[in-house]
Formats: sequence, C-alpha cells, structure tokens
Amino acid sequence: MEENVFKNKNVLVTGGTGSIGREIVRQLLRTEVNKVVVMSRDEIKHFIMRKEILDDRLEFVVGDVRDFQSASNVFKLYDINIVFHAAAMKHVVISEEFPFEAVKTNIIGTQNLVELALHHGTEKFVTISTDKAANPTTVMGATKFIAERITLNANKLAKNESAFMVVRFGNVANSRGSVIPIFITTLVNKKTLFVSDPEVTRFIMRISDAVRLVFKATELAEGGELFILKMNAFKLGDLVEVMRRDIAPLVGIDPGEVTVKLIGLSPGEKLHEDLINEVESHYIEDLGNMYRIKIGEPSLGEVHSNVVKYSSKEAPKLSRKELRDIVLEYLRIGGQHNGEQ
Repeated sequence: MEENVFKNKNVLVTGGTGSIGREIVRQLLRTEVNKVVVMSRDEIKHFIMRKEILDDRLEFVVGDVRDFQSASNVFKLYDINIVFHAAAMKHVVISEEFPFEAVKTNIIGTQNLVELALHHGTEKFVTISTDKAANPTTVMGATKFIAERITLNANKLAKNESAFMVVRFGNVANSRGSVIPIFITTLVNKKTLFVSDPEVTRFIMRISDAVRLVFKATELAEGGELFILKMNAFKLGDLVEVMRRDIAPLVGIDPGEVTVKLIGLSPGEKLHEDLINEVESHYIEDLGNMYRIKIGEPSLGEVHSNVVKYSSKEAPKLSRKELRDIVLEYLRIGGQHNGEQ
C-alpha cells in the first residue's frame, strides 16, 4: 500500500497551497506521514490553509522555489525525505506574455529543488507535469518539458537510494483558472460564455483521483520514469451546452439569455492535447490506470496505434451528464478552496 511509502517520512509539497498541492497535503495527512512541509510564496493562502487544516504534522513555509537559499533552508531545517514538486507557473497566456517569469519558476525553480534533493539524498522526488509538455507549442509547455527532463536526468546523478520521477496529466476539474470556474464567473456576471472553439477537446480528471494515482506512481517508481495518468476527455461544445441548459437555471439565469461568443484559440493553443508524444510511445509499459515510460528502455509489450497518439481527440469522452456532475460538484464546494499550483 502507498501509505507505507510515507510512513514516518518528512514530505515537502511545493506549491502546497494550490489546487493540486492542497489535495496532495490532504491525502498525505491520511497516512502515517511524520511531517508535511507546505511551501509556497502566497502568504494569504498559507493563512487560509492554516485555519482550514488543523494537524500538528503540518509545517508552513512562505518561500519561493526560484530562490535557491529559500529552498535550501527548507531541506536543512526539516530533513526532507520525499518531494512533491507542484509549484508552477501554469497559465498559458500569462506565460506567453512573461516568458522569463515562466522560465524562472518552471525551469530554474525545478533545477534548484533537484540540486538540493541530490545534495541531501532525498529518497523520492516527484515533479507534477502537464499534457502541454508532451508536444509543446507554448512557453508554458516548453518550460514544463524542460522541467521534466531536468528531473529525469537527475536520476542518472543520484545515488541508488534516490529516485526522481515525473507524473504527467491533463486538466484537473475545477481548479482555479480552469474552464469551469471561469465559465461560471462569466455566466453569473455577464450571462456570457467566451469560447475559443466548440471543437476543442481537453483531458480532465478530478483532483482527488489524480492525486491518488500520483501516490500510486510514487510507490511504484524506481527512478527515471515518466508516469502518464490515463484520462477521459471532454468536448468544449458539450460543456458549453451543460452550462447554458443545466447550470444557468441553477444560478437564476434563463438559458435563452445566455450568449456564446467565439474568441478563437490563443497563440500556441491547440485544438486537441496530447499526453504522450511519438518518441515516448516506444518506451511504454501499461500499468492499467496509467502508463510508465522510461526513455531508453524498450516497451515491454507491443506499441498500439492508439497509444502512439494519445490525444484528447481520440480519448473516451465524458457524457454531458458526467460534465454536469463535475460542475455541480464545483458549485457545492463554492470554489472557495481552489488555488493556483
């Protein structure tokens, strides 16, 4: 069981007040972990999270992964055994406008943590990545691709007891800045849904499910692996219809009053996303609910065409009912607990 991986361990979660980081923290606290160190640079989110999650095993550190000394202090003070690196600049458009900021966070920040983990003999290091790193066409995707390579390359430099790995997946449902919260905000405030293209498809998974698979990958990892979570996808046009027909009445808006405005794709944005690129497809091992890829080691089985092109276009699609359930889940929690990575 993955609980044993964390028993009596000190675990660092960077970006720990964000959407994914917060769920990693919550699920870690259900294990026999010794200490969970939450690191991020947003002091307001730290303050809120301190009030919401009361556990003596929690330690909060306001710090920036881009600052080597700041991160170094954490490793020295808490004797870190395991790292979940979820801190990232993840907004595609903002990363295009401020590329060096994305480089500093996603590349230099990762390099800082990897160097410290190597120096301190950290047992396991897990970089949380994105489908946009598979065949990158944006600054954000390119910086996350390099972050993946920094992490995987570190395994060659690590002592035998250290394992560096990457877990890559698509969108997590209802995280702040994702499409569902944005749609609800513009629906309520403007009775308008701004849509890039109704034919757009994206991978999607609930945060809790994604983190459970991240933990499973951590348990299985020997080092140098890229784990790809198997995900369903959705069509943007289907989500638009769910928002207009099903959700608008719930927030007091007549479906006939809802305007849909097409705004086109952002620079570098794809119609469909990939989770695995063609090079990686030659090194696949199917683990059931995820794939394991170790570049340089041939796949253990035949590579099938649907794996070679693991695209949101071909992936199983969520029904409108399933999409509706995800949106209703967001409305039930009010969106108040969602933060940036």
